Amino acid sequence: MLNTRPSVGDHLRYAFDRLMAKGAWALLAWHLSITLVTILVVSLIGVALGVVPLDEQGERLGFGALLWTTLMHAIDPGTITGNDGSAGWRALMMMATMLGILLVGSLVAILVASVAHRFDKLRQGHSRVLEQDHTLVVGWSSQIFTIIKELVRANESRSGGCVVIYADHDKVWMEDELRVKVPKLGRTRVVVRAGDPTDPASLDVVATARARAIVVLAPEHARDDTAVVRALLAVGRTHPERGRIQHVVTEIRDPHNVAVARLTGDRRTEVLEIGELIAKIAVQTCLQAGLSVVYEELLSFNGNEIYFIDAAPVLGLCFGGALHQFENCVLIGLRDAEGRVVLSPAMDRVIAAGEALVLIAADDDQIHVTNELWEGAATTVDAAEATTVRSSAAPTRTLILGWSTRVPSIVAGINAYAAPGSELLVVSTNPDAETVLATLAPSLNQVTLTHRSDNMSDRRVIDDLDPRTWKHVMVLPDDRIEQATEADAKVLVALLHLRDVAEGLTRPFSVVSEMRDVRSRALAEVARADDFIVSDHFIGLLLTQIAENADLAAVFAELFDPSGAQIYLRPATDYVVAGHELDVHTLVEIGQRRGEVVIGVRLAGHAKNEHQNFGVVINPRKSTRLRLSQADRVIVLAA
Repeated sequence: MLNTRPSVGDHLRYAFDRLMAKGAWALLAWHLSITLVTILVVSLIGVALGVVPLDEQGERLGFGALLWTTLMHAIDPGTITGNDGSAGWRALMMMATMLGILLVGSLVAILVASVAHRFDKLRQGHSRVLEQDHTLVVGWSSQIFTIIKELVRANESRSGGCVVIYADHDKVWMEDELRVKVPKLGRTRVVVRAGDPTDPASLDVVATARARAIVVLAPEHARDDTAVVRALLAVGRTHPERGRIQHVVTEIRDPHNVAVARLTGDRRTEVLEIGELIAKIAVQTCLQAGLSVVYEELLSFNGNEIYFIDAAPVLGLCFGGALHQFENCVLIGLRDAEGRVVLSPAMDRVIAAGEALVLIAADDDQIHVTNELWEGAATTVDAAEATTVRSSAAPTRTLILGWSTRVPSIVAGINAYAAPGSELLVVSTNPDAETVLATLAPSLNQVTLTHRSDNMSDRRVIDDLDPRTWKHVMVLPDDRIEQATEADAKVLVALLHLRDVAEGLTRPFSVVSEMRDVRSRALAEVARADDFIVSDHFIGLLLTQIAENADLAAVFAELFDPSGAQIYLRPATDYVVAGHELDVHTLVEIGQRRGEVVIGVRLAGHAKNEHQNFGVVINPRKSTRLRLSQADRVIVLAA
């Protein structure tokens, strides 16, 4: 049987560990005590041995003077060079000096470690945030870089702003990431704090009660909404300061959790169903080349944005007539007295008191109402109207290469827009795809759905599919691949094969691709796809817009809803005679007579030019004169 009785050494080591655990002040006190005891012992030895030197009067040093002399030898090694006493005295002082070197060296090490630890704590930022009217971002994901960039742009027209980030990561690492990926902050201050976003007791550190808006992000690579719901509950346990109105915006993966997310607190909570949302954007963009550029401009603070203003300046006018009352912005809808947003309402709807206008403008200070009613050239409008006969929708063939959890939603969305008799083929290596699509197929009434198990990035597979026989091709990254760049690499390979197939075709198929990493977009432009959807980037843009103005949630909900008002890129010859010059006022009038709101044009000559926004011109001045060709498009909003 082993002897479990602790030894003296065990007691000493345990006592030393307890002392070390008490921190730097305990260690300093311990060193001071040891130093004083050492000086006292050395001095007593000197007295006992009778080696105490004489002073200038020829008398032995007093005990106080002896203590002082010993102390000087202990803390200053150079003092020993001036000793004139006996050999015994010099030996004793040498011992005091050597002990002093050990003690002082240890003391300096403790001080250096303590100061370094203190600086590390200061850098880690444990102090309370004293900001107010800031945007609080709870959590960390790749979307945060888009959010910060957009908030920096939004603050350019203000005197400045502040963004506070609170996430369960190392503070220094987060600051380094932001410094690399968002190097220019302008007037915006970014404050970072590390902590547990799901702990309500710690949220006071980031001034939650004084925030203007709160954005809750899902952790990177999260497969469910557990962390988001926990963070929302933690935020819900806090209360805004008296008189302050706050709102929360967050992202949810499972649509069944939307109602749960909205029940987590008393604040207004806007929830984005990111899977459904990206699927809707993908479907609309797939069917209309160039639409992603339109959406990116409307969602970004770099260009035109959506604003609300009081309808007082145009009270009593019908909606169609009010379209011409703004030279530098586009009226796209109304918010009624009960808060409901209606985009592209009936042109004869009279604007009433208590309503607000929904407009697209470069900035809120650019919104000006023209008092004079526009009187256009009726002959020009009549001539243009003669060309507005639209062909009936024809069946289309759509090819989806790749698989993600959004494919069922994409298939359902294409079915909602497609004409009867359309075809849809999904090509993927996902073992569950066949079962999922077989379950979905009976609910489709417009398209015939088939699945093929094959590698989307294999050139032999692409040649066998013959993309030239398909009108739309969509390429998706596999969300089973954890690394975003690796998933995007497979998309890029498929896009390059599609580009090679499309070379030389007079009317090639349209190609839209989804990317997970925003850096992949620059690489994908080499493949000359018609549209790119960077999912995390788009979600970041939406979160920022709604964080800045919660009322925009209703606008975007209708834009992305198949049953709501939609943005379309129509052939210019549906509106004007090719080559005929007219001003934007006239183009707006033509759209009005068709029940559509003209919001811009896409010029085919710049469709591949990034510096010209890929030919998309949103909100042109009404007095601008245009000469549209057969290849150009008119961008309209229509119910």
